[in-house]
Amino acid sequence: MSENRKKPDILKYLKGLGGVLRHLLLHNGWLKAIAILISIVLWAGLISQDETVTRDKTFQNVPVTVTGSETLKSNSLIVVSDLNELLDNVSIVAAVPQKQFERAEASAYNVRVDLSRIKGTGEQEIKLQSTNSTTYGRVTSTNPSAVTVEVEDYIIRQRIPVTVVPPEEIPEGWYMSTPSVDPALIAVSGPRSLVQNISRARAFLKAEDIEWKEGQIVTSSELFLYNSMQETVQSPLISMTSSNLTIDSVLIELNILPSVTFDTTDLIQTSGNVAEGYHISDIRISPEKVTVAARSEVLDQMTELPLERNTINIRDLKETTQFQLKVQKPSEDAVLSNDTITVTIEIEAEETEETEP
Repeated sequence: MSENRKKPDILKYLKGLGGVLRHLLLHNGWLKAIAILISIVLWAGLISQDETVTRDKTFQNVPVTVTGSETLKSNSLIVVSDLNELLDNVSIVAAVPQKQFERAEASAYNVRVDLSRIKGTGEQEIKLQSTNSTTYGRVTSTNPSAVTVEVEDYIIRQRIPVTVVPPEEIPEGWYMSTPSVDPALIAVSGPRSLVQNISRARAFLKAEDIEWKEGQIVTSSELFLYNSMQETVQSPLISMTSSNLTIDSVLIELNILPSVTFDTTDLIQTSGNVAEGYHISDIRISPEKVTVAARSEVLDQMTELPLERNTINIRDLKETTQFQLKVQKPSEDAVLSNDTITVTIEIEAEETEETEP
């Protein structure tokens, strides 16, 4: 019975409170404004918590991921267009839930192009794709929605030879052996229009990049590709490999020795006299200088160029004659710029005075 009495009392109280509020709202304008403000705040709060309410948000300069390039190569195709340029200014519009509007970023939608969808050469159109997010909504439009690319056959050329171009000048007092290179052969892959004309790869040695000291030197050098017209072929679409590993340089091994140069004109002597009625008009020696490269302890013992003989016998010569003189190595591993000296003895007949009858 007590509960039944309370209910009429509560209803009476609420009815009286409603009357008071109605009186206040009808007769007090400032209270009306407060009521409207409270309503707006409550409405905004409810809207922000409602996942079904979205707002369009535009993202500029959206990064685009390129996928499927390796799959495309396995199908013997390659895109030769500049994808960085084509995808440089992509924008998207996404319907973002009101609650996440400020926090939404373009990366949430994973905008991408999939090159593995390409099936032929020539001009091909690729659509830009995106992923909807359960948190940040979905992409409603993409600009551009697709890009057109040029596609070529992807080929691989095996056994391209590698050569080393030595320095144009070597520091005085030093000798450099013929360089060996590792690897000596490489594989080159890329678009047919570029790769089909490649004939060799070259590595360049510069004197300033070499540590000039006696012994074996190992250094590295960047590789450059050349076509049959001896023109360089450069492109980020071309790759060089050795043993299935991508490379851009090679190892170069060489031997460096100290050297000394001898003047040969001071070493040759003659013995005997030419035939009567003849004389020596000139003596020519070629080459005039010979360089010997050897270990420093060997060079320290050398005072002159070691020849098989220093004296040439010109006894009774009547005509110009050449003599070959062998230059001897001071050690087994020594290197000679010339191993033979040619001495030319020019002989002319004496002029005789004619007597008048």
